[in-house]
Amino acid sequence: MSGCLAADTGSERGLAKPKVALASATIVPDKLVVKGPKGFCIDRRSLKSGRSGGFALLVSCAALDEEARGIGLETAILTLQAQPQSKEAARAEAGSLARAFAGIQPIYQENGDGMSLVHLAQGGDVIIPNGEPKHWRAALTFNGYLVGLALYSEKGGVASGGTGKALLIEFAEAVLAANLRADVE
Repeated sequence: MSGCLAADTGSERGLAKPKVALASATIVPDKLVVKGPKGFCIDRRSLKSGRSGGFALLVSCAALDEEARGIGLETAILTLQAQPQSKEAARAEAGSLARAFAGIQPIYQENGDGMSLVHLAQGGDVIIPNGEPKHWRAALTFNGYLVGLALYSEKGGVASGGTGKALLIEFAEAVLAANLRADVE
């Protein structure tokens, strides 16, 4: 019976709809929590989690609120993917990240404070309609997991320049702060 009710929107019966927008969520139990930068929420429907890693897609919280009149933020999509870090793998470096994405033309790379990032010239337009080909990718290691972050935007949006870099760094900082507060071990 509960399975049938969960599939029903419940609006006619006064039942609450399941919340789609999450402020934070566990990606790897006892190891990794995801949280977005200010104004971004996790789309519950995208969430995959388990000991072998996980995935989350984040968008403007307003975009996930059916009662919102407008998105309120420029169209941007953030993703986080986690997988166990192999014992042989060294810390993710920008050069390695750039080589991994060599086919889609890295145009900028940087190593910094525990995170490596690259700006790529192609591929972002495949992810969202009217998307910007340029997009940002980052990698960091945390609690034995390799964490990949990405930022995509509409054409001419944040993924095309330095504002995207700042947003991706803010995303990484939000994830790290959420994990420190959660005392993830």
